[in-house]
Amino acid sequence: MNDVSQAAGKLDLQDLREWYDAAELNLLLEAQAPDETMYWKVTATVEWEELESTAQIADILHLVSQEGDTFNFEGEEPINKYAQGLRLADGNFMLELAIVDSHAYNMRIAYGPKADSASSSLDDDVEPYGPQSLTVAQVHEVLTGWVLGRGLPDGYGGSIHMYR
Repeated sequence: MNDVSQAAGKLDLQDLREWYDAAELNLLLEAQAPDETMYWKVTATVEWEELESTAQIADILHLVSQEGDTFNFEGEEPINKYAQGLRLADGNFMLELAIVDSHAYNMRIAYGPKADSASSSLDDDVEPYGPQSLTVAQVHEVLTGWVLGRGLPDGYGGSIHMYR
Protein backbone atom coordinates (compact mmCIF):
# COMPACT_ATOMS: atom_id res chain seq x y z
CA MET A 1 0.00 0.00 0.00
CA ASN A 2 1.57 3.32 -1.03
CA ASP A 3 -1.12 5.73 0.08
CA VAL A 4 -0.57 7.02 3.63
CA SER A 5 -3.96 8.72 3.73
CA GLN A 6 -5.66 5.42 2.93
CA ALA A 7 -3.67 3.65 5.68
CA ALA A 8 -4.38 6.44 8.16
CA GLY A 9 -8.09 6.14 7.39
CA LYS A 10 -7.98 2.57 8.64
CA LEU A 11 -6.75 3.82 12.04
CA ASP A 12 -9.80 6.04 12.60
CA LEU A 13 -7.62 9.02 13.54
CA GLN A 14 -10.69 11.22 13.91
CA ASP A 15 -11.15 9.51 17.28
CA LEU A 16 -7.52 9.62 18.47
CA ARG A 17 -6.49 7.25 21.22
CA GLU A 18 -3.37 7.43 23.35
CA TRP A 19 -2.33 3.92 22.32
CA TYR A 20 -2.12 2.03 19.05
CA ASP A 21 -0.72 -1.50 18.95
CA ALA A 22 1.97 -2.61 16.53
CA ALA A 23 -0.49 -4.11 14.04
CA GLU A 24 -2.30 -0.76 13.79
CA LEU A 25 0.88 1.34 13.55
CA ASN A 26 2.21 -1.00 10.90
CA LEU A 27 -0.66 0.15 8.65
CA LEU A 28 1.25 3.45 8.51
CA LEU A 29 4.81 2.18 8.78
CA GLU A 30 4.40 -0.44 6.06
CA ALA A 31 2.41 1.91 3.84
CA GLN A 32 5.63 3.32 2.43
CA ALA A 33 8.01 1.37 0.26
CA PRO A 34 11.47 1.45 1.84
CA ASP A 35 13.47 4.44 0.72
CA GLU A 36 16.30 3.50 -1.56
CA THR A 37 18.48 6.13 0.07
CA MET A 38 18.34 7.11 3.74
CA TYR A 39 20.29 9.84 5.51
CA TRP A 40 21.31 10.30 9.14
CA LYS A 41 22.56 13.03 11.42
CA VAL A 42 23.45 13.22 15.13
CA THR A 43 24.04 16.18 17.45
CA ALA A 44 27.80 16.05 16.79
CA THR A 45 27.52 16.09 12.96
CA VAL A 46 27.01 19.20 10.88
CA GLU A 47 25.88 17.61 7.62
CA TRP A 48 23.51 14.80 6.73
CA GLU A 49 25.33 11.59 5.78
CA GLU A 50 24.10 8.70 3.67
CA LEU A 51 23.17 5.53 5.55
CA GLU A 52 25.32 2.83 3.96
CA SER A 53 23.55 -0.16 5.51
CA THR A 54 21.39 -1.14 8.47
CA ALA A 55 24.56 -2.46 10.15
CA GLN A 56 25.68 1.19 10.45
CA ILE A 57 22.71 2.04 12.72
CA ALA A 58 24.45 0.61 15.82
CA ASP A 59 27.51 2.80 15.23
CA ILE A 60 25.32 5.87 14.75
CA LEU A 61 23.46 5.23 18.02
CA HIS A 62 26.77 4.97 19.88
CA LEU A 63 27.61 8.50 18.68
CA VAL A 64 24.62 9.71 20.74
CA SER A 65 26.44 9.34 24.04
CA GLN A 66 25.44 12.27 26.26
CA GLU A 67 22.09 13.13 27.81
CA GLY A 68 20.23 15.43 25.41
CA ASP A 69 22.14 14.28 22.31
CA THR A 70 19.89 13.52 19.35
CA PHE A 71 19.78 11.39 16.21
CA ASN A 72 17.71 11.75 13.04
CA PHE A 73 17.08 9.53 10.02
CA GLU A 74 15.13 10.49 6.93
CA GLY A 75 14.66 9.62 3.30
CA GLU A 76 15.26 11.70 0.20
CA GLU A 77 13.27 14.81 -0.71
CA PRO A 78 10.35 15.03 -0.57
CA ILE A 79 10.60 13.50 2.88
CA ASN A 80 7.84 10.94 3.43
CA LYS A 81 9.14 9.44 6.67
CA TYR A 82 11.61 10.24 9.40
CA ALA A 83 12.86 8.95 12.74
CA GLN A 84 14.22 10.99 15.61
CA GLY A 85 15.50 10.18 19.05
CA LEU A 86 17.07 11.59 22.16
CA ARG A 87 19.47 10.21 24.78
CA LEU A 88 17.67 10.36 28.14
CA ALA A 89 18.98 10.96 31.66
CA ASP A 90 18.60 7.22 32.44
CA GLY A 91 21.02 6.40 29.58
CA ASN A 92 18.27 5.01 27.35
CA PHE A 93 16.59 6.61 24.33
CA MET A 94 13.27 8.13 23.35
CA LEU A 95 12.33 7.15 19.79
CA GLU A 96 9.78 8.70 17.46
CA LEU A 97 8.90 7.52 13.97
CA ALA A 98 6.86 9.59 11.56
CA ILE A 99 5.08 9.16 8.27
CA VAL A 100 4.44 12.33 6.27
CA ASP A 101 1.84 13.06 3.63
CA SER A 102 -0.38 16.14 3.95
CA HIS A 103 -0.04 15.57 7.73
CA ALA A 104 2.80 14.26 9.86
CA TYR A 105 1.86 11.23 11.94
CA ASN A 106 4.47 11.30 14.72
CA MET A 107 4.56 8.05 16.73
CA ARG A 108 6.36 7.87 20.08
CA ILE A 109 7.44 4.23 20.37
CA ALA A 110 7.13 2.21 23.57
CA TYR A 111 7.66 -1.39 24.64
CA GLY A 112 5.83 -3.79 26.90
CA PRO A 113 2.47 -4.22 28.58
CA LYS A 114 2.40 -0.78 30.23
CA ALA A 115 3.09 1.10 27.00
CA ASP A 116 -0.61 1.88 26.58
CA SER A 117 -0.48 4.33 29.49
CA ALA A 118 2.39 6.35 27.99
CA SER A 119 1.63 9.81 26.65
CA SER A 120 2.58 11.28 23.30
CA SER A 121 2.10 14.86 24.47
CA LEU A 122 5.02 17.07 23.50
CA ASP A 123 5.11 18.52 27.02
CA ASP A 124 5.28 15.15 28.78
CA ASP A 125 8.72 13.80 29.62
CA VAL A 126 9.57 10.16 29.12
CA GLU A 127 9.49 8.32 32.45
CA PRO A 128 12.95 6.96 33.41
CA TYR A 129 13.07 3.24 32.65
CA GLY A 130 9.41 3.41 31.62
CA PRO A 131 7.92 1.87 28.45
CA GLN A 132 9.09 4.77 26.24
CA SER A 133 12.65 4.64 27.62
CA LEU A 134 14.22 2.22 25.15
CA THR A 135 17.63 0.57 25.35
CA VAL A 136 20.10 0.94 22.52
CA ALA A 137 19.28 -2.66 21.49
CA GLN A 138 15.55 -1.89 21.35
CA VAL A 139 16.10 1.30 19.32
CA HIS A 140 18.40 -0.60 16.97
CA GLU A 141 15.77 -3.34 16.53
CA VAL A 142 12.99 -0.86 15.74
CA LEU A 143 15.10 1.36 13.45
CA THR A 144 16.42 -1.59 11.46
CA GLY A 145 12.89 -2.82 10.76
CA TRP A 146 11.76 0.73 9.96
CA VAL A 147 14.59 1.34 7.47
CA LEU A 148 13.77 -1.96 5.76
CA GLY A 149 10.04 -1.11 5.64
CA ARG A 150 9.02 -3.95 7.96
CA GLY A 151 7.09 -2.03 10.60
CA LEU A 152 7.37 -2.59 14.35
CA PRO A 153 8.65 -5.82 15.90
CA ASP A 154 6.39 -7.74 18.28
CA GLY A 155 6.01 -6.20 21.71
CA TYR A 156 6.19 -2.57 20.54
CA GLY A 157 3.47 -0.01 20.16
CA GLY A 158 3.12 3.73 20.46
CA SER A 159 1.01 6.80 20.61
CA ILE A 160 0.42 9.22 17.74
CA HIS A 161 0.59 13.00 17.66
CA MET A 162 -0.71 14.34 14.34
CA TYR A 163 0.67 17.60 12.94
CA ARG A 164 -1.47 19.35 10.33
